[in-house]
Amino acid sequence: MGWIRRLFAAEGGSIIVMAAMALTAVMGMSGLAVEVGTGYAAKVRNQRVADMAAVGAALAYRSSSQDATVATQVAKDIVVANGLPSTSATVTVPVSINGTSAVKVEVKTGVPVKMASLITQSASYDVKASAAASFGSAAGSGCVTALSSSNSAIDMGGGASLTATGCAVTTNGTVSLTGGAQMTTQQVVAQGTSVTGGASITTTPSANNIATKSNGASDTIKNQGSVKTALCYVNQLKGTSDGDYADGNTGCTNPLATPVTYDSSGGSNWDMTWSPSANVAGWRNGGTYTVPASSTEYVIDTLTVGGGISVTFSGPTKIRVNNIVVQGGGSLTIGDGSVIVTGTLTLSGGTGVTMGNGYHSFGGISISGGSFLKAGTGSVNVSTSIDVGGGGSQALFAPSTGETVVIGDTKGTSISIAGGSIVSFDRYGTGAATGGFSASGGVKSSGGSSITFNKAATHVIDGDLDLNGSSVLGSGLYVIAGDFSNNTGGTMSGTDVTFALGGSFRLAGGTSLDVAAPSTSSGYGIQDVLLVTKTSSDVFLGGGTADKYSGVVYAPKAQIKMAGGASLSGNGSQCLMMVVDSVSITGGASFNTANCPSQTGSTGAAVALIQ
Repeated sequence: MGWIRRLFAAEGGSIIVMAAMALTAVMGMSGLAVEVGTGYAAKVRNQRVADMAAVGAALAYRSSSQDATVATQVAKDIVVANGLPSTSATVTVPVSINGTSAVKVEVKTGVPVKMASLITQSASYDVKASAAASFGSAAGSGCVTALSSSNSAIDMGGGASLTATGCAVTTNGTVSLTGGAQMTTQQVVAQGTSVTGGASITTTPSANNIATKSNGASDTIKNQGSVKTALCYVNQLKGTSDGDYADGNTGCTNPLATPVTYDSSGGSNWDMTWSPSANVAGWRNGGTYTVPASSTEYVIDTLTVGGGISVTFSGPTKIRVNNIVVQGGGSLTIGDGSVIVTGTLTLSGGTGVTMGNGYHSFGGISISGGSFLKAGTGSVNVSTSIDVGGGGSQALFAPSTGETVVIGDTKGTSISIAGGSIVSFDRYGTGAATGGFSASGGVKSSGGSSITFNKAATHVIDGDLDLNGSSVLGSGLYVIAGDFSNNTGGTMSGTDVTFALGGSFRLAGGTSLDVAAPSTSSGYGIQDVLLVTKTSSDVFLGGGTADKYSGVVYAPKAQIKMAGGASLSGNGSQCLMMVVDSVSITGGASFNTANCPSQTGSTGAAVALIQ
């Protein structure tokens, strides 16, 4: 062992030993640098391949009527064509990416360790890259998608027609046509088809493009984040949960706002009549009373305006009054400022009240006999309800940017409008982006009436929306706990609107509906989605209704029923699509998806990388 001691004690050649050791370290570090560069190059290559594979798979998934096997094979073929083994690709289809249905491709390859083996025992390391591409359409490849697997998933008869020339009709069940029914579409994907009694299916541009598949349709909307949130709001209103989601879809905040209730105790009576009370006599000039502006709030018990008397409150002013009585022929004008009526404002016999800009609050509103309430800009607060009788009575409000409308209810009804009367929450027609609309009960209008809703991010109706007259639906999301219906006619219109229902959607009696889902840039409602509901009740269109829609109608548990000459078509240049349980079109009814894009990937809504 002495030679070992001599070796360590020797000083000759020490520089050479140290240099050899240093050279080993330098070579190892150089090897690491080379390996890092090699890994980076592999990462860039894998990302490029993943991007191409994801886009190609998304196009294949869409054009093959949502066939995951075809999409997976296309992705792997693209990977192989770029010099990688097919096993390096993992394809997931469909997958939800931030609420958007997509194809996801992960490419993983091993990078061998070479020069760096001097300082590591690892033979290789993995480099991963992933990409996701959307299908380019909210409802996948079908303009009409019926999820039912029944023998009558899509059932047409009695001269009915369905036109979807730009896209496919897909179902997990059978397409059944009888009695001269006509279907024209790009493709039919179904478990089977039954065409009898002079009925026909025409596919264009390729003839006989009918694919037999047991799982030709899928629910691509279910996990879209904004749809799930809208349905969560409905669950909160109804106090229910949804078994289709593991968490019951109840994790959101209840969107319903509660009106404020005020007290007016301590006020005196103001008799502004031909025989005035002493406290107001000084403001009288014949048949006219002029109340001066004041920064101090006027607190009044009962304000009585006599017949033939004109009363004006100069603004700015603040008024808190328990009760207002305007007798026949009398008029009341209140300038800008805060007006709080703690009791019910009751107007009848052709009387009227006009209010300027400012906060407007009422315990309740009851107007009849051709009377009117006209208010300027400002938030609206009603503790109980608004009841507008017939004879051309009016209740007109003009909430402006950021201002709100909050209404309570009486026996489940927040707004009731008789025939020939008008209620508007956009008095000046400005379409201002208000802060919201909330009603603790239903809204009901009669034939010949009219209602205009303000534009707002969210409209909440904790009951039914039963509109039997004409209506203008301001832009935004409408969260409705119950049904949405019109059974006696009238025109219903709205742009950039989405309806989330706890109940069903029913139109009849010659109703004309012209509504469009939100566009990409609107910022209101849910983009490209018109109506969502989880009800199992029928969604019914009948009685000569003539309706124009754009966007997706999502009712995965409901049957869409059209009858009685009803017609349904796309809105303008926009596309109408459906994801429903089943479809029934009879009695000469017609359904036309209008301007839906081709789903083949050559035209229309583009497939896009989203991750």
